[in-house]
Amino acid sequence: LKSTWFWASATLVGLSKPQDASVLPALSRAAAQLIKFNYDGDFFITCGKDGEVNLVRTETCERVGTYAPPGEKSGAVFAVDVTMDSTYVVTANADGKLCFYTFQGEQHHTINHGGVLKYVEWNLKPGEQNMVCTCNDKFKSQSEGLVPNRIMIWQFDPPKRILSIDDQLPMKATKVKWGAFDETLVSIFEEGTVIIWDSVDGKQLQLIQAHQMAITSMNFTEDRMLMATCSKDGSAKLWTMDDYACIKEFKTDRPLNDVAISPLYCSETTQKMHLLMGGGQDAKDVAVSGASGAFEALLWHMVYEEEIGSVKGHIGPLNTMAWFRDGAGFVTGGEDGYVRVHHFDKDYFTAKKYE
Repeated sequence: LKSTWFWASATLVGLSKPQDASVLPALSRAAAQLIKFNYDGDFFITCGKDGEVNLVRTETCERVGTYAPPGEKSGAVFAVDVTMDSTYVVTANADGKLCFYTFQGEQHHTINHGGVLKYVEWNLKPGEQNMVCTCNDKFKSQSEGLVPNRIMIWQFDPPKRILSIDDQLPMKATKVKWGAFDETLVSIFEEGTVIIWDSVDGKQLQLIQAHQMAITSMNFTEDRMLMATCSKDGSAKLWTMDDYACIKEFKTDRPLNDVAISPLYCSETTQKMHLLMGGGQDAKDVAVSGASGAFEALLWHMVYEEEIGSVKGHIGPLNTMAWFRDGAGFVTGGEDGYVRVHHFDKDYFTAKKYE
């Protein structure tokens, strides 16, 4: 396993053998919140609690530029997304602003969304990506009064509010994403539930009690027919999205913050039925328990429910992870502000134990 990472150097224990880690400039002085690859996989975007939104070239790990509104520096940015044709980028800012940029970095326009914006995602229809779904926590301000917990759909150009789910929302949503064919919205909650909504009229279609504790993340396969969720209860689960059934459960020894399904899970030539997951105890919990924080990235087999290996590196909990689009490596972002880029060596594709 070859690793490139930002900030400082350390020994990397990989899935097969330790390799050198090269040092690059810092991407974020605060916790990394989300990493998103563009559709072609030649760039990825990171965002963090310090308001930095960085565009990075995958091949060289070189920071190409940043996305920032003109004028004063924005607060935390919790989410970022890019269109399939790599034309537009959207960010969800903690100050309640939904900022749209061209991929080259020019600001297109801003929507004053309100609330503490926690997540944003473009709709999935190729060639017709003109909507984003968002979720926000309630917030009271002098100018806007009380903004409730909401899940919303906004039109990109011209800017227009299409849907708002607030009264039916039982509690604040952690994340919201589009379901298959943009027909549904899938949201996760701190109460351990997953709720599926109709994206046209906002009706609740399904409520799933998925985990015992807060659900921290969810990710899908390319066709959105398979979903992985993870939770503070230390488990990750695999769900089919046609009947919302849990088909696999993976139990770990740590609170999980993110989980991702390998893009090679259905490859005809180099199939890898693998899941990537990570998290770790908060610093305050480590200090109390005296145990190690368990900050490794974990690789699990989707079918056999077995851990294949782990990759050390971060010195704080992992917040986000993303596979390369070709499945040949992955990127992790942590509470420590580091973003680490890992490349699998040839053993991953040839050795029997990684099949």
